[in-house]
Amino acid sequence: MPSMQSTNTKIVDAAIATFIRYGARKTAMTDIADAAGVSRQTLYDQFGSKNELIEAAISRNTDLVLDRINQRLASAETLADQLEIYLTETVVRSFERLKTSDDVEDLISGHNEAGRAAIAISHGRHKQLAVELLSPHQGQINQTGQTVTQLAGFLVRTAMGLKRCESRPELNNMLASLKTSVLLAAAPELAKAN
Repeated sequence: MPSMQSTNTKIVDAAIATFIRYGARKTAMTDIADAAGVSRQTLYDQFGSKNELIEAAISRNTDLVLDRINQRLASAETLADQLEIYLTETVVRSFERLKTSDDVEDLISGHNEAGRAAIAISHGRHKQLAVELLSPHQGQINQTGQTVTQLAGFLVRTAMGLKRCESRPELNNMLASLKTSVLLAAAPELAKAN
């Protein structure tokens, strides 16, 4: 018999896939139960409402993204490399997944108040990671009249907004500009090399 944790994870992973495909607005709890291979009763035993599933899906997706980033950061030698990893995992991969959705705006907006609150928490976790990446460059960042926290906030807010780009070439151009902007503030010698 599967554990409650594995059933929970299976349901949340099915919810993520279903939300991406149809958007949260168009997804019914029955759709998620079917995708997870569980009964509606099991689904409701684990998650009492669609809002709980939206929050769990956003949290799990954030966990997965941050885990991938942290694994890849071990091989990054410079801030430019770290930013490339961060932007690829958070923006490029999300952009590609969102392009398969029937309701991109619903996903980006968080669907409702519960989803928007979960996205705000997710962005806070991303900002913590950005602060960690930028902290070794605090002296240089301070010389620009900013703090590490301000630059991290700019990086995350801008990166998350880029998921609304219309095309991959537009996304690539915007990512290059964002990366250069952050490097100019934090490590200007690397901005010239990129």
